[in-house]
Amino acid sequence: MNNQNMSIWSQVEKTAPEATKSAKVNGQQITSISGQHMIKRATEVFGPVGIGWGWTVAEERFDQGGEIRNDKGELIGHEVGHTIRVKLWFMQGDKRGEVEQYGCTPFTYKSKWGVTTDTEAPKKSLTDAVKKALAMLGFSADIFLGLYDDRDYVAEREAEAQLEQAENKEAEVARQAQERLDWLKAALDTMAGAQTMHELSKLHASYVRSATRRNEDKFVKRLVLAFDERKAQLEPKQEAAA
Repeated sequence: MNNQNMSIWSQVEKTAPEATKSAKVNGQQITSISGQHMIKRATEVFGPVGIGWGWTVAEERFDQGGEIRNDKGELIGHEVGHTIRVKLWFMQGDKRGEVEQYGCTPFTYKSKWGVTTDTEAPKKSLTDAVKKALAMLGFSADIFLGLYDDRDYVAEREAEAQLEQAENKEAEVARQAQERLDWLKAALDTMAGAQTMHELSKLHASYVRSATRRNEDKFVKRLVLAFDERKAQLEPKQEAAA
């Protein structure tokens, strides 16, 4: 892979945990990223907005949506959505790049309070479009790739953030190392208490995945050994029960 092609992506793919929040959209739990945080990161990479990067609005419109009916089933109007299309430009050395993306937000819609109009829809659509355009360059890629759905990944990012912000980095490194040793002990104790091979296999896979993500090779070897030890204890019992 050409490292030059990934030069922007590799700088901005990780998201600071404090810039995220959990949200429920259309019944689905998602991780939301602050638009202001993404703008800050873009400024760090490209320079001030309007000089090193920026955007222009190429299109803006209101689209008619589904029917809105009252409790009697009578048509009283239609939902309206706001759509915006932006062209985001940026400088990489002496080259100018451009990314195009859409942002969409409900403007008029039926809610549990009746017909609702969101007067901030244009602002939300613009933020949505800019965030999506930056995402195509790799900004906060870990969120858009679904890595923030993995608790181990989030814990790893939180640990990295704590280390970056710590005044005494040596003390923080020592604290995190002890925290991981405590995690390993708890994992080994839990595996030792597994009652079936199915339970043991699930625990082993989860713990090994967590240790592998952190490049903890010694932890992985210890987990494998614990798995084999408990397996040797469980298999004769299960064979006898069968």
